[in-house]
Amino acid sequence: MNPLRSMTVKLSVLTCLFVLGVIGLMSRRLLQRTEQGLFTEMKVRAEFFARSSRESIFPKLDPFNLHFNVKELLKEKAVTYAAVLDSSGKVLSHSDASQIGEHPADARTAAALAAEGLLLQPYRTASGEAAYDLSAPIIVGTRRVGTARLGFDNSSVQEALRQPKRQILVIAAGSTALAVLGTVLIVGWMIRPLPRLAEAVREVGRGNFDVQVEVTSRDEIGVVGRAFNEMAVANKLLFAAIKEEKEKLERIFHDTQEGVVLTDPKGRVLLINAAARALLGCPDKPGAKGALTVAEAAAAFEVTPPLAEVLKGADRAVTLELRRAKPKLLILDGVADRLGDPGDHAGFLFIIRDATLEKRGETLARNLLSLVSHKLRTPLAVALGFLELMESDRENLTDFQKQALKKIQQEDEHLRALVEKLLTFSAAQSPETIVLERAELSLPDVTAAALKSLKQPFPGAAVSWPKEEFAKLPRFEGDPLLLKEVLFNLLENALKFNRREDKKAKIAAIAKDGRLRVSVLDNGPGVPSEERPKLFRKFYQIDEDFTGQIPGMGLGLAFVKNVVAAHGGEVGLDSEVGKGSEFWFTLPLK
Repeated sequence: MNPLRSMTVKLSVLTCLFVLGVIGLMSRRLLQRTEQGLFTEMKVRAEFFARSSRESIFPKLDPFNLHFNVKELLKEKAVTYAAVLDSSGKVLSHSDASQIGEHPADARTAAALAAEGLLLQPYRTASGEAAYDLSAPIIVGTRRVGTARLGFDNSSVQEALRQPKRQILVIAAGSTALAVLGTVLIVGWMIRPLPRLAEAVREVGRGNFDVQVEVTSRDEIGVVGRAFNEMAVANKLLFAAIKEEKEKLERIFHDTQEGVVLTDPKGRVLLINAAARALLGCPDKPGAKGALTVAEAAAAFEVTPPLAEVLKGADRAVTLELRRAKPKLLILDGVADRLGDPGDHAGFLFIIRDATLEKRGETLARNLLSLVSHKLRTPLAVALGFLELMESDRENLTDFQKQALKKIQQEDEHLRALVEKLLTFSAAQSPETIVLERAELSLPDVTAAALKSLKQPFPGAAVSWPKEEFAKLPRFEGDPLLLKEVLFNLLENALKFNRREDKKAKIAAIAKDGRLRVSVLDNGPGVPSEERPKLFRKFYQIDEDFTGQIPGMGLGLAFVKNVVAAHGGEVGLDSEVGKGSEFWFTLPLK
C-alpha cells in the first residue's frame, strides 16, 4: 500500500487540520475582539479629542492648539484623518489643510452635526473600500460649540492588526508541528490490526455476510472488531428481510388492477405496471430520445390538464382525465401525485383507472334529468291553468271542494318549484357544462334580486344585510341569474332547515386578496362534522329527524358548488351543532 495513503498520514493530516482549525477559530475570535477593541479605542479617542478641542474653541478660538491636537491624533494607529467643526458646520481645523474654512454639505457631515452623542458612520470610499467616520459633539455646559471628527478605513485597521497576526502565525506553526509529530508516533502502533478488518469489510461488500473477524485484543480496535461481527450478522438478517419486502412490493405494483406509473421529476418513466401498459397501449421499448416518457406513453390520449402543466406545476396532487376517441371511446380517470417535499421533488406517481362506463352513466343520468324536467313541465302547466279556471268559479264549489282545490294548488306550486330547480340544475350539473353570461355586477344588486325571489313564507324569519357596507365593495364579473340563484339557495336553506321560532339569516361579505367572500349565517341547528363533506353532493340531505326539514331534492348546494366553481371560486361551510352555520363562497374580483 502506498505510504501516503496510510492511516498514519491521514490522521496526521487530520490532526494538523484540526489544530489549524482550532487555532484559526481562536485567531478569528481574537482578531474580532482586537478589532472590536480598536473600534472601542477609537470611540475613546473621539471623546478625548472632543474634550481637548473644547478648550481650543471656547471661550476663545485657539487655532494653533486646535491644529496641534489634530496632528497629534493623526499619530495614533489606524487614524486616517481628523477634523474639528464649529456649531454651524464650518471646518476650524482639518488634517487636510485645504478643507479648513469649508462648509461640507455631505450627508455624513449633516448627521454628525445633528447627533447628540458619539456617531459611527460606515461608508464606501471612491475605490470601494470600507471606511468609517466617527464624530463626537463638543459641549460646554449644555451648549454645543462644535463637533470633533476622526476617520479610519479597512486598510488602516488591518495595518494596526498586522503585529497580532504575525504572533498568531508563529503559534500556529509551532502547534501544528508538535501535533503532527505526536500523531505519527502514537497512531502507528494503533492501526496494525486494521488490515484484517479491511479485508472482512471487502467480503461483506461482495455479499458474503458470513464472514467474521478474529478478535483477541480488548482495546478500541477489539471493540470495533466485535461490533463488525455483530453488524455482519444483523446485515445478513436485514438483507433477507429487505429482499422479501422488495419482492412483495413488486408483486403488489405489477399485480394491482389500477394502472401505476412512476416517473422522475422530468416525466421519464422509471416503473410502469402491466395494467398501465394495457390501459395506455404504450410501447415496451424506450422513446425516441432514450427512456420512455409519460407523454409518449399517453400519446394517444387527450389529457386534461395537459401533462406539461402537471410536470411544471407545484400542486401536491392533480386530478387527470385521459380521453381517447378512436378506435373505441376510452376515458381514464387518474391522479398525479408529486412525491417528496416541495424543496426536494423526487418525481411523480400516476394512478389511472378505466372510467368509461362511469362517465357514460353520468351522461345518461344528466340527459335523463333534463328530459324528465322538460316532460314534467308541460302537463304541470296545463294542470295549473285548469286550476286557475276552477278558482275563478269558486262560487259554485262546495267548502270541501274549495279546500281540496287550495291543497291541490299548493302541492302543484311546490311541484312547479321542484321542476324549475331540476331544470336549473340540469344546466349546471358540472362546472364544465355551464355557459356563463358575464356582466359587471355589484353585490347589493345580486342580494336584492335573491331576496326578491325568496317568496316562500317562513314564519318568524328575518334576513339582514348591511346595504351601505355592500355598496362600498368592489364590483365583479359574473352571471347575474346564476349568482342570484346561488345566494337564493343559501338563504332558502338557512331558513328552511331552521326549527327555531325566531329564524334569523344574515348576509356578510368582505373583499380580501383579490377575492370577494360572501357568507350566509343562520341560527339553525348546525351541521354535524360527519355530514359536512356530503352536503355539496347532489340529491343529498341530512336525516329528517335531525333538521326537521321540509321536503326537497337536495340539489341546491350541489348547484351552488358547480356555479361558483364555474366562476373560478370556492365554497365552504363552518358550523357548530346547536349554534348555527355559515355557508360561504368566494369569487375572483379580476
